[in-house]
Amino acid sequence: MAWNIYIDNFRLKGIVYVTDETSRHEITSWKMEDALEAAPRPPGGFGFGDTTSHVVVIVDHSGSMRKDDVPGYTTRMAAVYDCLARDLVEPQTKLGGLGKMEVSLIEMSDDARLVLERSAADHTLLSYFKGCTSRYARSHGNYLPALDAALELLKGDAARGNQLFILFLSDGAPSDHVFMQCAHGYSVWQPDPHNGFLANGRPRLQECPISKGNSCRAALRKSVKDECVKRIRRIGDLLGRDRVFMATVAFGPPKEDFAVLQSMAKALPRSVFQKLGLSADCLRTALTSLASTLTSLRTDAVGAGAGLTLRTDISKMTQRQSYEERALIRDGGGWDLYMGRRCVSKRKYDPATGSYVDVPFVRSALAVDLERQYPGLVQRGIAHAAYKFAEGAERVVFQCTEVVSVDAGATGYSVGPRLVAKDTRHTEHLGCEKFHRTFCRTQGEAEELAQLFNRRLRGGPDWQIRFLPCYVFTLLDKRYPTGKGDILVEEELEGVFTKWNDNAGRVAQSATTAARADSMALGAIVEDDDEEEDREGVWNAVDGFTMTDPVIHHHSGSKKNGATDKGMTGIRNFFATHKCGPLCRRLGIEAPVF
Repeated sequence: MAWNIYIDNFRLKGIVYVTDETSRHEITSWKMEDALEAAPRPPGGFGFGDTTSHVVVIVDHSGSMRKDDVPGYTTRMAAVYDCLARDLVEPQTKLGGLGKMEVSLIEMSDDARLVLERSAADHTLLSYFKGCTSRYARSHGNYLPALDAALELLKGDAARGNQLFILFLSDGAPSDHVFMQCAHGYSVWQPDPHNGFLANGRPRLQECPISKGNSCRAALRKSVKDECVKRIRRIGDLLGRDRVFMATVAFGPPKEDFAVLQSMAKALPRSVFQKLGLSADCLRTALTSLASTLTSLRTDAVGAGAGLTLRTDISKMTQRQSYEERALIRDGGGWDLYMGRRCVSKRKYDPATGSYVDVPFVRSALAVDLERQYPGLVQRGIAHAAYKFAEGAERVVFQCTEVVSVDAGATGYSVGPRLVAKDTRHTEHLGCEKFHRTFCRTQGEAEELAQLFNRRLRGGPDWQIRFLPCYVFTLLDKRYPTGKGDILVEEELEGVFTKWNDNAGRVAQSATTAARADSMALGAIVEDDDEEEDREGVWNAVDGFTMTDPVIHHHSGSKKNGATDKGMTGIRNFFATHKCGPLCRRLGIEAPVF
């Protein structure tokens, strides 16, 4: 008999059930170790009525945070709180329509202090974080009291259906072991008053007369690491591991040991660990990325993705890998290669016929040369990064590239432009052919409308708009329910990536005249269907605006263009912020009256 193990840590209160292959008949069950009792899920699940996101920020206030080794700041503490204010808190204060957001702040030193509890994400909170740059740092950084404080705080979220975002930031390893006794009852991390000092001026530590060498000290440090990881898992057991995003940030000297922070992140499926050194620029970049993830969580809470199951096989996030064309990529070395029969097809959506058409692999002189050198051995396919580097409300983003191989896919040479692969975040859409088709159709229609805009305007590069062509690769992979699945692929945008509009219809304050007018013009061109767009992309002086991921709101309210199609609400939200200018008048269009 085949057995399946079914685990639902929230709805089933941390109990593991073993069933038969039909998943209908229980064979046995047991309670997970240290599982906390969680209140039942609210009736109706997570929907538009359950829109609270709770952000818990834990900041190291140990004495080392007083050091003045961060360029541009008086202390590490000042750098951390300034970046938190500017790059995590402030962007969230500008996002309306994404439900309620609460922020709690825990200071970590010898003990833990909950200094903010469920504060609203508003300008008062922003001012508070800015004022924390002069806070005092002292003594040790003990992880366990801070995690206990977070666990106690989060018990209030168990029955509320909240989305949880935990940020744990430290400049070093935990100090909890310093005051602990080893298994034999000796304080081996405390100074020995009778044993003098080391050559570096530090006091010699007490020795355990029973153990040999440093084994007791190592055992204490390991026990602290294990306890930290256990507490993170208990948070997941209490709240549901699909509802908690865990970010651990190492903001300290590169030689510091951050293994505990890394292990804490690995304890939950939705997590990221970032080691930044002491660069404020790196910290700002990391927090900007985390703010984007937080925005996606808030978007999930109010609609796109609400009620869907997040995939656990794509939980790990990493930074982009550096590679050039013709770089040799190894299967398994951070990449998955799909060559020959494993890369079933490459197709493009044809708006004229409403169907996919096969398209060839990118033209490559290297492939031609290799065919001459290794006749009959050359295979074409695609290399797909093992871990995502970004995610949005509906999709996750991976690096990828077309490759050519002569060793049956063990390695492959990168050919053509750098690409990104986009796949669903939710298990319900795995293997769903309509999911990628909707995106391809929407992006193809957006490109047709952009070309109409360009022809009508006849301006220079400042006014030219284009949308990236996208392709669907069908791959053989056991991770898909049927053993075969699709990924959507397009060129990787180079330059400064900007969101001129977002999925909720809001317009960035820095949106250019062309980007604003283009949104309105496309609505005017297709006024019979009352469609309107949100957009993001890059600009350069040669190509103008290159856009991706359009959201087209359709007046019918039928979600014709996917989960982010908000119908008339999206259209109204756009026009609530749009201001007509010279370009709109040049196109002869006027804002509609609702």
